[in-house]
Amino acid sequence: MGRRSTHTPEELRQLILDASRSLIEARGLIGYSAREIARTIGYSAGTLYNVFKDLDDVLLTLQEQLLDDAAVHLRELTTTKDKRDMLTVLAHGYVQFAIENRHLWNLLFQHQPPRNGTQPDRLHRGINEIVAIVAQTVAPILPHAKPEEIDRSARILWAGVHGMTAIAVTDKAPTLIGSTAPSYVNELTSTFVRGLQAKMLVLPAAQGSQ
Repeated sequence: MGRRSTHTPEELRQLILDASRSLIEARGLIGYSAREIARTIGYSAGTLYNVFKDLDDVLLTLQEQLLDDAAVHLRELTTTKDKRDMLTVLAHGYVQFAIENRHLWNLLFQHQPPRNGTQPDRLHRGINEIVAIVAQTVAPILPHAKPEEIDRSARILWAGVHGMTAIAVTDKAPTLIGSTAPSYVNELTSTFVRGLQAKMLVLPAAQGSQ
């Protein structure tokens, strides 16, 4: 039986999120339920629905926080690492963060919210923040490119690294696993940078002929 509330709504919200994070980090989504959250925090299962709309709301909030944490991690790397190879540093940091938060990271793929809602839009801000960090690193390589071209290049690179990361964290692929992911992203980012550098040579010439 749940106990009488001794926490404010905001405190309860954080208790629920902390308990959910701990449960998912320990076992993934196996056995994850409102009842298990309630048992962990010492409240009735109905308490969760007084704070969150439903379990989807809890999981989407965790995903938002995860993307925010990833962005903070990547931004810290841009202030402490060698600028000359920053795209590779960011790619490695992205993979490392995902592997260290494996079960939570898999939420981005395992959790499918209701299709009739707009909740997935809540994740766009976090994704856009990560892309913006990549774009800031791409911009010096493409000094003549328009902002939308830089943004597109950043999204293409992020999509490639994100896809490799999604495979690596499962440890189910024959060769692309956590321990080999750094060499894969090395190849991806070095090839991508060479392509950007080639594009940099073409852009001024194309603009001069207009």
